[in-house]
Amino acid sequence: MNTVTIRDFDPAHYLDSDEMIVEYLKATAEDPNPEVFLGALGDVARAKGMGEIANNTGLGRERLY
Repeated sequence: MNTVTIRDFDPAHYLDSDEMIVEYLKATAEDPNPEVFLGALGDVARAKGMGEIANNTGLGRERLY
């Protein structure tokens, strides 16, 4: 008997370049549900790391949350 392992899909694992992130955000922005885009922003934050985003924007981590 074969065993199948199912894991949750996490888009953040695949957002490994700025080009991929841009395309992902563009695609989610086309969805009429704004929650889809907001969720995508969270995916990007996880992919990049809040520390890197804070350094790049000049904002503190607390303000980003």
